[in-house]
Amino acid sequence: MTEHSAAPASASSRSVGLAIITAVGASLCCIGPILAATFGVSSLAALSKYGFLRPWLAVLTVVLLGISFYLAYRKPKECRTGSVCETHGTDRIQRWNRVVLWTATIIIALVLTFPEWSVLIL
Repeated sequence: MTEHSAAPASASSRSVGLAIITAVGASLCCIGPILAATFGVSSLAALSKYGFLRPWLAVLTVVLLGISFYLAYRKPKECRTGSVCETHGTDRIQRWNRVVLWTATIIIALVLTFPEWSVLIL
């Protein structure tokens, strides 16, 4: 496997991972205090002081998801001899990346919208 052929998949994986991390960070101000109250840990309620970061982290999350979708759905370059895409096929690799991306997108959407729908279940 050459580094060139692995770069798009790893870049896509990194951007999805970063998008998930920023989505969780964006919702810490809202999810943290609720989890703290649920488990009886009152010191975690201090996470609500990071609420001012929520809009910035949400924007960063959407940007990272956009980059991830671009990397997952762009037309693949030609495969080099002996690369992963030659041995396993680009369709198989792209299908896996897209499944992971859409799963992460659903999780991110739930986390980012938690403050709006949490009033319905709590």
